Amino acid sequence: MKAMTKRAATWAQVKASLNTVDRTGLLGVIQNLYDASDVNRRFLHARFVPAASALEDYRRLVRMAVFPDPLSKRPIRLRDATATITEYKRATGDLSGTFDLMLEFVEAGTEQAADLGYGDDAYFAALERKVQEIVSALDALAEADRESVIARLVALGKYEQVIGWGYGDFLADIAATVRRRRTGSTKRQRAV
Repeated sequence: MKAMTKRAATWAQVKASLNTVDRTGLLGVIQNLYDASDVNRRFLHARFVPAASALEDYRRLVRMAVFPDPLSKRPIRLRDATATITEYKRATGDLSGTFDLMLEFVEAGTEQAADLGYGDDAYFAALERKVQEIVSALDALAEADRESVIARLVALGKYEQVIGWGYGDFLADIAATVRRRRTGSTKRQRAV
């Protein structure tokens, strides 16, 4: 006798079933999802009821995951912070807000390392990856947004003498790189 193998349901199967549901039924499914979790509620609010406060809520969640109150004994949850950033990006498509959240991640982690002496190789590697992700995607931003991001990256360079593990030097190098980039783009604009 052949054993039955269970296969996980796929999005294609769910989509096919959803195509048979009328509008009222679909709204009922969405309401059930809304009621099921805070993550779903937050996502639906960000997608369908955009407000300036949505970005602030996501910023707070990122900061709390990366730099929780030291007296709260809550763990640092870099993966949760990254998931929150991804959730915001998927819900809103707001590139500028996504960069803001990535910078919040780096700024909170850097402040924690400077203030509390927190960090290890994996922690600093995660911060460095996020900074590199920001720098490599800068051209996707509108010029005004790009200038704001560059200013925040340059400001992180002030931690050069405060944080060890090579991370302070990394931040100083990034600050110098984006300063040169800013100067180079200004010269190119004047030449045109």
